[in-house]
Amino acid sequence: MNNLMDTYIAFTEKKIKKYMKAILAKQYDEDVVNEYLKTYINARYYNIQNTDTPARAFYLRILEELEYKEDILMKKCEEEAENLDEKQKKLDGIHNLKELFAYILFFDNVRNVENFKTIDNIKEIVSKMIQTANALFKIDISQNVEKKLYEEIKSDMLEKEIFLEKFDTDEFVLQFENSKYKDDIYFATLEQKVKMPMQYSESAIEKVYHEGIIAEDKLQIEYILLSVVVISDIVNGNFNDKYIAEFTSTLFKKKQKLESILSILGNQALQDKIHLSIMYSDYIKNQKSVLEYTKKGYNFTITLDNEAKSIEDIEKLKMFKMIIVPQKLLLYKDIKNNKEMFDNVIFK
Repeated sequence: MNNLMDTYIAFTEKKIKKYMKAILAKQYDEDVVNEYLKTYINARYYNIQNTDTPARAFYLRILEELEYKEDILMKKCEEEAENLDEKQKKLDGIHNLKELFAYILFFDNVRNVENFKTIDNIKEIVSKMIQTANALFKIDISQNVEKKLYEEIKSDMLEKEIFLEKFDTDEFVLQFENSKYKDDIYFATLEQKVKMPMQYSESAIEKVYHEGIIAEDKLQIEYILLSVVVISDIVNGNFNDKYIAEFTSTLFKKKQKLESILSILGNQALQDKIHLSIMYSDYIKNQKSVLEYTKKGYNFTITLDNEAKSIEDIEKLKMFKMIIVPQKLLLYKDIKNNKEMFDNVIFK
C-alpha cells in the first residue's frame, strides 16, 4: 500500500517540474532542476537543514537550503567547466534557477500573502514569476503560457487540499490526549462511531474493537487518518508535534500483514512524527522483530509494565526515543527519583 506522504510529495515534484518546463522551455536544465528540487523537498517536507544556525522562519530555512545548494553547484561548475564562456553561462543558469525556485514557496503553502486564496493574488505571484524568468533568462514568455500556468497552479493547489479532505470519515475519529509533561507529544486513539445493535453491550463492543483481528485491521484506518494529520502539520511547518499511535503485537506473528500495515507509514517524515506504542512485556517477547523494524526507520514507544523489574531494565531501553512510565507502575517512584539518568522517559 502506498503511503500518503509519498503520494503527496510525488505530486508536488511532478508539478514543480512541469511549471519549470513550461516557463523555461528550451532553457530547461533537467540536472539542475533535479538538484534544486531534491533540496527543496528535503527542506520543505523533511526539515533537513545544513546550516549551524538555521533561521527561525520556516520559509527562510528553505531559502537558506536553496542557497546552500547553489553554492555546491557553483563550486562544481567552477571545477568542471571547460572554458570561461561555458562556465559563466552555467553559473548564471544555476543562480537564475535558484531565484525562480523561490516562487514555489507561494504555490506550495509555505509563504502566504494577503488574501492568498483569492484569484488576483495567485495571478500576481505567477505574473511576478514570469517577469523574473523573462529578465533573468532573457526569454519572452507569452501571455497564453502565463494564463495556462496560472490555471494549472490554481487547480493543483485545490487538488492538494481535496486530497487531504477526502479521507474524512463519519465512522471513525482520532482522539488525542496531550502528555502532561511534554506539550508536543500526543497519545492518539481511533474511536469508532458506528452504531451497533442494542443487544451488544458496550463492554463487549470495546473488547472486540481492541482485541484480535479487528484490533489489527483498524490500524490501517488509524494510520491513514494519522498520516493526514501529519501531512497537515508538515504543510504548516510543524515538525515538533509527535503522535504515539496504537499498535497490536499479535501482528509480529503475521509478517505479510504487518508489512502491509506498516507500509502506510513507510516514509521518513511520517516515521519521525508517528511512534508505535508497545507494552514492555510484548517488546520482550518480540525484541528481535521490534529492533528489525526500528532499523527500517519505524519508531516504537515502549510503555512500561510490571515485567520491568529494575532500573537496570529501563537503562537497556535507551535506544528508544520515548519510554512511557504509567503512574500505576511499581517502579514509578524509583524511575522518578532517578529521572536524571534518562532523557527518553515520559511520565503518564
